[in-house]
Amino acid sequence: MPPLMLRRRRRRQVSPWGVGRFAAATMLVVLVLVLGAAGAAAAGGIAFWSYVNQGLPDIEHVEARQFATTKIYDRNWKLLHEVSDPETGWRTPVGYQEILDHITQQQSDPDKPHRAWIFDATVAAEDATFWSNQGVDPIAIARGFLINISGIGSSGASTITQQTVRLLYPETIGMERSYMRKIREAITAYRFTKHYTKEQILEMYLNNVYYGNRAYGIDAAAQAYFNKHPWDLTLAEAAMLAGLPQAPSLYDPVQNYELAKARQRYVLDQMVKEGMITEEEAEEAYAQPLHPETREGRYNLAPHFVNFVKYYLEQRFGAAMLYQGGLTVRTTLDFGLQERAQQIVAEHIERLAPWDVNNGALVAMLPWSGEIVAMVGSADYYNDAIDGQVNVAVRERQPGSSIKPIAYLAAFEKGWNPGTIILDYDTRWPTPGAPEPFYRPQNYTGLYYGAVSVREALGNSLNIPAVKALDFAGIDNMIDLAHRMGIRTGLRRGPGHYGLSIALGGGEVTLLEHTNAFATLANNGRYVPYTPILEVRDITGKTLFSLDRSQTLAQAEQVVKAEHVYQITDILSDNNARAMIFGTSTPLTLPELGNRPVAAKTGTTNDWKDGWTMGYTTDLVVGVWTGNTDSHPTRQLDGIQGAAPIWHDFMVVAHTDPQFAQTLLGPDGQPIPEEFPRPPGIYEGPICAATGKLPIPGFRTVTEVLVQGEGPTLRCNQITDAERRELTAALQDAARNSRFTSRGIQTLHAYAAAVGVDVPSPTPSPTPEPIETPVTEPTPAPNPTEPTDNPEPDQQQPDSEQPPDSGEAGGD
Repeated sequence: MPPLMLRRRRRRQVSPWGVGRFAAATMLVVLVLVLGAAGAAAAGGIAFWSYVNQGLPDIEHVEARQFATTKIYDRNWKLLHEVSDPETGWRTPVGYQEILDHITQQQSDPDKPHRAWIFDATVAAEDATFWSNQGVDPIAIARGFLINISGIGSSGASTITQQTVRLLYPETIGMERSYMRKIREAITAYRFTKHYTKEQILEMYLNNVYYGNRAYGIDAAAQAYFNKHPWDLTLAEAAMLAGLPQAPSLYDPVQNYELAKARQRYVLDQMVKEGMITEEEAEEAYAQPLHPETREGRYNLAPHFVNFVKYYLEQRFGAAMLYQGGLTVRTTLDFGLQERAQQIVAEHIERLAPWDVNNGALVAMLPWSGEIVAMVGSADYYNDAIDGQVNVAVRERQPGSSIKPIAYLAAFEKGWNPGTIILDYDTRWPTPGAPEPFYRPQNYTGLYYGAVSVREALGNSLNIPAVKALDFAGIDNMIDLAHRMGIRTGLRRGPGHYGLSIALGGGEVTLLEHTNAFATLANNGRYVPYTPILEVRDITGKTLFSLDRSQTLAQAEQVVKAEHVYQITDILSDNNARAMIFGTSTPLTLPELGNRPVAAKTGTTNDWKDGWTMGYTTDLVVGVWTGNTDSHPTRQLDGIQGAAPIWHDFMVVAHTDPQFAQTLLGPDGQPIPEEFPRPPGIYEGPICAATGKLPIPGFRTVTEVLVQGEGPTLRCNQITDAERRELTAALQDAARNSRFTSRGIQTLHAYAAAVGVDVPSPTPSPTPEPIETPVTEPTPAPNPTEPTDNPEPDQQQPDSEQPPDSGEAGGD
């Protein structure tokens, strides 16, 4: 008798020959078939026996026939979700000895059960002679036969062993009601008893029997109804569960509690009858109030991320392994960080309701390993009004100006640097064959800023200079760079489809891949693909996949020159570079972290449908989107006011809450240095402030971050013919266009003076072109309190002439 199980104090004293002659004869036939089958076959090769024996199952292997539930955990082994087979349900195998070991460990805990009640309860309910019979119960078979042929009622007369083989071999034994099936079942059960121990058979039964509500096996049932493991079941709970397999739907304790209680009473009475418990224990257990639940929704944490992981696993290992393979999956998610991310997104989206914004998404990953540590797909997964179950983090949206760093990086690959001067004036690009003859982008303020450096243009998110950077670099080169950096599914159409508007966000990307591209910036140009998985093990414990965190960055591909990336990072982390438009107090800085270096870029589409903020420290990259799932426009909410505060608050929490410090450690288990690492080819050198070229005496200089062997080649007072033509056009535009800022005019004049180009006299246009919403240049409030009909200065004005190849392009 197994340990911790009370031996029955009395046994049935019924002789198999104490029944009537008919029953005895019936039993004799069955016993001859079962116990004497081998001898009968040897003696005469009975045709009937050959027919019965044909196709009997191979009892040597049973594991492959059992499905098991895949379990998905966060990085700290918190259970997030159990993947149920859509056609079956949940099943987690649990060992007989495993249950006993847990019971032994619980002996000193007065609040835990000290007996494995489910063993006794199951035997009492299903097969009182289990520990002594040979896999079949002759008395029960004879009794069942008499009942069946009499036509009065019916009886299954199946032992636990018979039920087990029926569960394991339905294709050979069959599930139909027939004497032939019973005979095959009895023979297999007898063989099973000779091949396996009683403990093994009971374990197989408990792991495969159906308990209702899609729960297969005792662990799934205990979890489904009582949210605990089998070793934690009380006598009352075990008795209720043990009664379910006979008729799971009828005795469903959630839907039919009274019938389940009646069945529980029967099981408890049987346990008393078999000497397993006293009548007092039975009464006490029956009186215990129970609160069975259903399993659905109990383990459905971080649902957007979990669904993403399920798709990822299915693509890598196949649907069968995902739904039936019993995988153990340790993901990259930090659920504590995920909860804070979800909370921050929800709170800010509620705050932004007056701007007609109802949704937001956030992705956070470790740049050096690509590990996704947080993924918020919507403000509320369970809110159908906002299509909350749609994971916006993996849906393509237009990124607005948040794509501009890639455009400038492509220009750096062609020879530009942060000090390169771009002329910001009313510029038109011909569009042959398009409905509009020209592509004419506007800055979001509707103003022109004259001669601006790349640092100023990117920092202040000016649109016209960004388009010029792309025109210089080439559309195909920017798209190729975006793909190299991690935008693998987006921007897949040809350059002719997007046109120059792609520099302002005229293409579509996912938040996840866009965040991955910014991780490439954080890695100084090394691309590490995102991953949601740390480890996958099969049902036997064999490792199918393990992320080698020590090698992810070391083996990463250098997809863009580190020095060029550092130049972009230096601009995005320069708060003074954005001061002309944004001021110096924005959500893009982290004073709570002692002004730790942080690089960030916002974005807003020109139709106000999407707001973005993308940014990174050395150890964390975060992307945020705000808008509406159905793409209806917001009330002129931009990225700096909508997405940026979410990004800021999450960054602060992730870096200041000590519970997340472990997650942010580097590959060596140590904190990553806060300063962005400077590649060896970087140096700081002087350039001419007016023209961005080599300094010469008599002209003011500025210090800029440059790359050895690159940078300007002409002197401050030198100019090419193409540059002269463009400067002349800009000066002429400034002379007649009232939309130039005073600073813009001054910078153009300084450029002209340096290179010896004459400045035309002011000739204001008699009919100045109107702009749809003229604005001035105040610093936008980082946290809006109420919507306004006038856009903030960091927002994109509707273009006077939209690009023919894009309905959405622009942003802050």
